[in-house]
Amino acid sequence: MKWTIQELIKLQNHNNEYSAQLDYSTLIEKTDIIAISEVYVEGEFEVIDHDEFVFFSHVECTITMECALTLKPVDIKIEFDSEDVFSTFEDENNFKIEGITVDLYPVLWSNILLEKPMRVISPNAYEEYDYENTEIEDENINSAFAKLKDYNK
Repeated sequence: MKWTIQELIKLQNHNNEYSAQLDYSTLIEKTDIIAISEVYVEGEFEVIDHDEFVFFSHVECTITMECALTLKPVDIKIEFDSEDVFSTFEDENNFKIEGITVDLYPVLWSNILLEKPMRVISPNAYEEYDYENTEIEDENINSAFAKLKDYNK
């Protein structure tokens, strides 16, 4: 989802809408996401004073993460709206345009990572979780607290 600044300026009055299906499956390696469906994106943009570009996007996808208790895969539907501002000048509220192109692809990926939950629990996790076979060794707990006690001295 790349456009040159000149393309955006030309399209602003005629066709300022966009839609795409994006593949982020190669980017999930270093995350806790097991799988991701194609990401459907649609939206529109505005051009302000030929140096600021505001993208209003609606994003939908399904990600798969491991259940925090059972480690079984859980599908989570992600759907959100975002407003991303690109400009030729640096500001804390926008993305600075490097060169002559605006690339929405990495920005949408970072928005997906912000929208995903920190952890998920499958609907039947508590019924499947085996409390009797989960044991905590007292000596490990005591040594951990002893280290904390020494740390505070």
